[in-house]
Amino acid sequence: MSEARAVMLASLSGKKASMHKNRVAEAAVLGSVLFAAAGHLLIKSGLNTLTTASAHAGLAPRLLGYMLHPAVISGLAIYAIGTAMWVFAVSRRDISYLVPFSALNYVVVALGGVWLFRERIPSTRWLGILVVFAGVWLMQRWGSEESR
Repeated sequence: MSEARAVMLASLSGKKASMHKNRVAEAAVLGSVLFAAAGHLLIKSGLNTLTTASAHAGLAPRLLGYMLHPAVISGLAIYAIGTAMWVFAVSRRDISYLVPFSALNYVVVALGGVWLFRERIPSTRWLGILVVFAGVWLMQRWGSEESR
């Protein structure tokens, strides 16, 4: 009887550790989405300040100006943190389970574009973003239990 109990406790302990590992991976992938979106938005902010100033420069000086702008450098660094979080998440979970989460980047960047840059997004694009969001939700809600 005690041997069966020990096996059952070991099995429960393994499941608990696996659930914790999954939660950490999901937090990392959501963090990667937020960092990637923040990086995209910061890069865009930096490029917006340079666009009018460098419009008449040649290609090489313009690219160099873009790459050396502090907001662009910061955006790339933040994006790199998001990439590191993505690598961590993928090391712990099935990529087929995690990739749909990365589609949430569309939602975050679109909202950031409206809020930060006063972009006007047509209703058809909002519909597409809603479809992406719904697809991510459906895939994660009713996805394969084996991947969870």
